[in-house]
Amino acid sequence: MVQRIMERTLGVFGHICGTKDTMLVKEVMFGMMEGEARRGRPCREWMDDIEECCGEEIRTLNRKAQGRCARRMLVKTALDTYGR
Repeated sequence: MVQRIMERTLGVFGHICGTKDTMLVKEVMFGMMEGEARRGRPCREWMDDIEECCGEEIRTLNRKAQGRCARRMLVKTALDTYGR
């Protein structure tokens, strides 16, 4: 079950990475918020799970996921490493 969720999460991430840089979804996903951080422990985010699965930074994963073949390899590697 966990492996299936990871596979779909990484699939959506790869799909968004493969879109044009001007797409609103991509801008929101990779954008930074202005202003001060709230007090306390930061909330766990969706991007944190992706970094944990793949073991790399989001910016590096974004570059790697540009091509369809590379995206599929990225998902397969993450599932083989973490999903089993």
